[in-house]
Amino acid sequence: MPCVSYIGVLDEQYPRNQVIRAGLAAGGWEVRTAPLPRRLNTLRKLLPLWRAMRREAAHCDLFVLAEFNQLLAPWAVFYGRLLRRPVAVDYLVGLYDASVQDRESTAPNSLRARLFRAIDRWNCAHAPLIFTDTPAHREGLHLIVGPAADRLRVVPVGAYDAWWYPRPARPGASPDSLLVQFFGSYIPFHGIDVILRAAHLLRSDRRFRFELIGRGQTYRAMAALAGSLALDNVEWIDSVPAPDLPERVAAADICLGVFGDRAKTDYVVPNKLYQVLAMGKPAITAESAAVRAYFTPGEHLLTIPPGDPAALAAALRTLADDADLRARLGAAGAARIREAYRPEMVTAALLPDLSALLK
Repeated sequence: MPCVSYIGVLDEQYPRNQVIRAGLAAGGWEVRTAPLPRRLNTLRKLLPLWRAMRREAAHCDLFVLAEFNQLLAPWAVFYGRLLRRPVAVDYLVGLYDASVQDRESTAPNSLRARLFRAIDRWNCAHAPLIFTDTPAHREGLHLIVGPAADRLRVVPVGAYDAWWYPRPARPGASPDSLLVQFFGSYIPFHGIDVILRAAHLLRSDRRFRFELIGRGQTYRAMAALAGSLALDNVEWIDSVPAPDLPERVAAADICLGVFGDRAKTDYVVPNKLYQVLAMGKPAITAESAAVRAYFTPGEHLLTIPPGDPAALAAALRTLADDADLRARLGAAGAARIREAYRPEMVTAALLPDLSALLK
């Protein structure tokens, strides 16, 4: 049985690595994990990274560097060469993309941005195997790093089916009251402002109750926006532990994806969308090349133009007015996940590439 060790700063309940590890195990691989301390800066992680890889090399045939460890990737590849163990890198998000285009914490023409672009280019060009989540994301990285992005394999995010599956309907749920739910970390591309403005447009329609679960980067700004709109149909819920989140989602009648009018919206299918579809929930999200590659709008889910509160309000009214449509979308979305995006299916295309690294 071949053995892979997942390394890096690693949350073992984060959906991306959770799905891939489950898929690798289903495909006959032994899967180990070697998490690094989270609170150390990059330089202080280098020695723990070396120690972890040296220890794991006695047991595993290769390494996978988990998502969000882009700064460690050059060192992990170098250490892997010393240990004669290949390293695959999950490039779920690039450094330049995350800091410049998504979180807007780095100016596009700054020295820091140029450094991040150079690291992205090196990682894409030199990692023994590197993969991302959608074809559109690979194209987006191509604009940042050039031809090196052509080496990226595509491994969809998928859904962890041990947690995310259809649950019984809420007991005593009222057909005159619909719970519209979002959960996430409030990063800008989520477009929470679009949800709040849609809630404002629907304020006189008492069928709708909105529930926003989580905390994160834009939370305070969004709470301030809700206050300025005097919303009384929105409830704010603290972050829910990952294992408990499916039960919370089971109470929702309609689930929301992402709505920000940003470059990232076009090339990412977020975790939450796979998850709520796996549960058989009717879902609305922003239309994008990434979503169209994996799902059929109007059949598996509804899509609207990004950044458009009026379109979101209209889509919510459409679902509220048509219980049969809600049921059809929920059933079709769940079927789509079952047929294509369970863990063993997500990793099916990755297994030959990992096996090739061992030859």
